[in-house]
Amino acid sequence: MKVCVVGTGNVGSAYAAWLARAGCGVTLLKTTPAPSPHFDAVRARGGVLLRDLDGSETFAPLPLVTREPGDALGTALDAVVVATQTHAHEAVAALCAQNLRSAKLVLVTPGYLGSVYFRRALRGIADAVAEGESPAFDARIEEPGAVRIHFRNVRNALAFLPRSRRDAGLEVAERLVGTYRYSRESVLESALNNPNLILHTVGCVASAARIERAQGAFRMYEEGFTPGVWRAVERLDAERMRVLSAFGCAPIPYLSACQFRNGADLSGDSLETFRRYGRENGPSGPSSLDSRYLTEDVPVGLGLLRSLGRASGVATPLADALFELAGALLGRDFQPQARTLERLGFESADALRAFLREN
Repeated sequence: MKVCVVGTGNVGSAYAAWLARAGCGVTLLKTTPAPSPHFDAVRARGGVLLRDLDGSETFAPLPLVTREPGDALGTALDAVVVATQTHAHEAVAALCAQNLRSAKLVLVTPGYLGSVYFRRALRGIADAVAEGESPAFDARIEEPGAVRIHFRNVRNALAFLPRSRRDAGLEVAERLVGTYRYSRESVLESALNNPNLILHTVGCVASAARIERAQGAFRMYEEGFTPGVWRAVERLDAERMRVLSAFGCAPIPYLSACQFRNGADLSGDSLETFRRYGRENGPSGPSSLDSRYLTEDVPVGLGLLRSLGRASGVATPLADALFELAGALLGRDFQPQARTLERLGFESADALRAFLREN
């Protein structure tokens, strides 16, 4: 398969290395001019050093590592994997519209409804757009040129635009990564089933003092979710599910979605599945409050949840409070960056519902 991975951070590097090792012809595209020792190392070496769960190391060669979108996207592709931060979706969708020749599938993971931007921009160019709830891997760049996979999901679900291309899109996605074998009914379900919406926001705000004192010696997934913090997780999760219900979507509890992604045995204890992930596989950090756990998941994730709640008449008091508290902790106003229905191009909840029906 011919694949372009857009985004050279933790997730993009992991996808590029995994797919190249599996025999795909992978182009890695960096979309920003910001300096990156990791990108420079990957380009100089012509690939990524992949450190896997079993302790193995494999050098995964990449035919092209570039900042030039025309070079990366200008040929017919089986798939484009968009692994940038969600802030960049609108700009990356426009970049793809200007440069992409054709693709069977554009996978946006995670999405927070970013798939809407790509569906509008790529009609007639991409056969299908998929929205993921979370990446197939947890990964971290350990040093320039090297990425480590800490955890691989057992299962991943995707939703598709248009829905009529679900089966064809899912076939391409499963060929990419075998865990992509399941689908949701609506991209809105995938958007709000992103676990970072719940865990990163509550976990970071509740652990703010610990994060700042520890200066990196902190493992939020293992240490941060005490009984009181977990009660806040459950409260925010209930708000999320009420918003999903208001749009006619399946209100899947966070722990059920966690068990689906991470649990080999679906009949097992879902809370224990989460706790075991935190003990054995959860990444270290965050090392600072000024991390994507807040700077991405608050304005984009909580911003979307609040906007959907207001449009559908569902109160989201904890989401509102976390949004303001996170801004106060970082000394910034997140509202100008917030993902809202209006910024997605919808004037009302009914307009979003109509889009989802028609696509």
